[in-house]
Amino acid sequence: MVDFAAVGRRLRAAREARHLERATLARDAHVSEDVLARLEAGEAVPVSTAALARVERRLKLTPTALWADTPREETALSLHFRHASVPDFFSADEAAAREALMIARDVEGLEERLGRPAPLKRADWFREAQVGHNASADGYARAWRLRDILHQKNLLDSPTAPLPDPLETLVEEAFGVPVVEKPLHSSSVLAVTVKDRVSGLAAILLNTASEWGTHLPRSRVDLAHEVCHLLYDEPREDIGLWIDVIEDQEDDAPRRQGDAVEKRARAFAAELLLPKLGLHQLLGRPLVRARELTPAVEMVRRAREHYGTTIELTSYHLYNVGYIEKYLLEEIQKTVPSLSHAAPSARETLLSRRVREALSAGLISAMRARELLDISAWDELPWSTTQ
Repeated sequence: MVDFAAVGRRLRAAREARHLERATLARDAHVSEDVLARLEAGEAVPVSTAALARVERRLKLTPTALWADTPREETALSLHFRHASVPDFFSADEAAAREALMIARDVEGLEERLGRPAPLKRADWFREAQVGHNASADGYARAWRLRDILHQKNLLDSPTAPLPDPLETLVEEAFGVPVVEKPLHSSSVLAVTVKDRVSGLAAILLNTASEWGTHLPRSRVDLAHEVCHLLYDEPREDIGLWIDVIEDQEDDAPRRQGDAVEKRARAFAAELLLPKLGLHQLLGRPLVRARELTPAVEMVRRAREHYGTTIELTSYHLYNVGYIEKYLLEEIQKTVPSLSHAAPSARETLLSRRVREALSAGLISAMRARELLDISAWDELPWSTTQ
């Protein structure tokens, strides 16, 4: 039996916590405003669980949070940040992090119904681990292992092949983890890895409000960096403000608490995007470091054009793996021409792909598809407009 008094308390508290007018909630959830008012008053109202599910989704609550005898425990967030400068993550963006985990939950549920889990489900293929004694070597080794696994699973043409564009889609299809692109309140936050310590769900947020948000090579670096956090870093009991500035260096001595974690992630991103063996195939083995600017610039240019990476990451990585002298780095970054990249085109989200597949297989109704995608009963499904 539903405890309507408890439903009313939870409903009012959740709505007021989100500063949402009852009329707005009624409109967005397709529920009568009078029904909501009577629910909040604790009345036994004849309302379907589907209607309550729409209300819960609009309020960003977990399923059955309003009416179950024991509502699900709130998500216990653990966040890893990648910053361009001073950390200034706003508490308002926690809602975006929780919403990303709700998307992850819906994706996991749809994959279970489809009987097709992600080919590299994290619990089966990867183990979170402390950073090794040499953080950079740890990052390189884990990135190369991932490349090898991607090749074995036919997600990459060869262990040394450039990672495809959009990289977001490869990450989603490989691990079943949504990569959510949306504007955050802070423009200095580049990306965030979100984990729930209770359920194990995870998601990656890419900040489109950042000045780098539409810079394709930059976003590839940020995403590769977050994949390391996703696969190998343990969720913390507090919000993990581990700062990584944008310089893409991994050779400096640790300067801050948590730096080993970021140092491993920087090395991981460099090797994942620019594999050392692939550089050997492209440039030859580095028998001696380049001491002149012209040959150094040419190597950086060839490597970044082949692998689609930033000047900064490419030049630092070529220094770290023995191709160029360190004193050339600053001048290289002034000299190597920028690559022209078209603005990234809109891509279908992981949730939309799984909803479309489940609907085509007859596993969910069109109405349920709209609920999962958070669109109204009168809106066309996203893929309908592209056919």
